[in-house]
Amino acid sequence: MFTFGRDHEKKCEERLVRNPAQIPLLMGVIDAVHDLIEGRGNLAHVTDSVRTAFISGGAGVWENAAKWLRKTSFEYPEILNLWSELASHPKADVRFRVACLLGEMPTETFAEISPRLLADRSRKVADMAAYKGATVHGAGAA
Repeated sequence: MFTFGRDHEKKCEERLVRNPAQIPLLMGVIDAVHDLIEGRGNLAHVTDSVRTAFISGGAGVWENAAKWLRKTSFEYPEILNLWSELASHPKADVRFRVACLLGEMPTETFAEISPRLLADRSRKVADMAAYKGATVHGAGAA
């Protein structure tokens, strides 16, 4: 998996986090990914760090946690199962975040998750899923 290196990635991503107190959440994701790349970590640790940052992180954190999930999935496609878990999260805010990123998921993951989000009990989640599904995967997807 290509990165610009642990330190460079941290320096660049740190600037994207709105709340400085949440920077460690995103740094944890970057460390877990680079540990995996270097053979010192494992996919379970990456998955846990992405999950935590996606659920608990604010602006700049959850979006970039999702970016690292996508990057990791090219070599470790099993991490894509995390999307399904997050799409079923009890908090509507987490499910909304997943709906916001439907267009950035592989087609198979989109096909699995989008019907669930379209039928979500939260109107905000369902509306975002409909919007993202229609704009990214064609009107027939919504």
